[in-house]
Amino acid sequence: MITSDRSGCGGLVPPAMTGGQKALLGASVFFLLVFVYMVARTLLAQVVVLPAIPGGAYGKLIPPLAFAFLYFAYVRGYKSTFFLVAFLWIYCWLAEECSIHTGFPFGHYYYSDALGKKLDVVPILLGLNYFWLFVFPTYFVSNLIAQGTFFGTGKGLGKLLFTALIGSFLISGMDMATDPLDATRLHEWVWTKNIFTGYYGIPCSNYLGYVIVMTPFFFIYGLADRKFGAKPLGPLSAYIGVVPLFFYFLAIILYGIPAPAGVFLVACFTMGLPLLLAIDKLIKYFNREPGAPFSN
Repeated sequence: MITSDRSGCGGLVPPAMTGGQKALLGASVFFLLVFVYMVARTLLAQVVVLPAIPGGAYGKLIPPLAFAFLYFAYVRGYKSTFFLVAFLWIYCWLAEECSIHTGFPFGHYYYSDALGKKLDVVPILLGLNYFWLFVFPTYFVSNLIAQGTFFGTGKGLGKLLFTALIGSFLISGMDMATDPLDATRLHEWVWTKNIFTGYYGIPCSNYLGYVIVMTPFFFIYGLADRKFGAKPLGPLSAYIGVVPLFFYFLAIILYGIPAPAGVFLVACFTMGLPLLLAIDKLIKYFNREPGAPFSN
């Protein structure tokens, strides 16, 4: 059973949470619950019709994005979080632009109008989808797997690079669960002129592309996180620590179950096994002897 608390600063007993900290976490949890409702509505669509979230595609983006941003701000601070989102937004747009025009690194494809307005050939808000769906959960899972901590930049560049590599592989694994639904069934983008498209019409280059693109991204962000001296805005506990893992689990359910046949089984391996490893690391961390800092 997870019992211990950590302050994020190495203290034995975390300080009491202030009203502002409670409000920040409370708002994050509220948006998480809205997202849980969205997942339930999707899964129960064949049984009961629940009211839709207003705003169309943009309305569906707000709850998971707001949850991820507010939660990440609590555990890493506003400066680090704003940098992460802004950097990812630009970085992902450049990577997608390059791939659509040249075929590198993901392959040849084009976006439909399902994801909203575009800047040139890439949906303007695509980077925000990258943040809440891919980067947010894999940041915590990769740190738990690679470093045994809820978050941490490591004490050397080698450990930071290894953690970044784990994060990129996790995102590639997530994409194996999300792409068959988003691309093959919902046609949010369309693959063209590719070879080796045996996985639901998706080229192998797509998954290698995530490793090529996201490893440097996580590494650069890790360096920036160190530079900012990022730390939690308030006390942390196992109950707070398990939230991104629960969100990661929701992604398995949301994308694995409605996807084409066989995808859920793939998700159990590419996402489920890393999730079990991360849960084990989180339990071990909070059951350690007190006195060690929350992150390396």
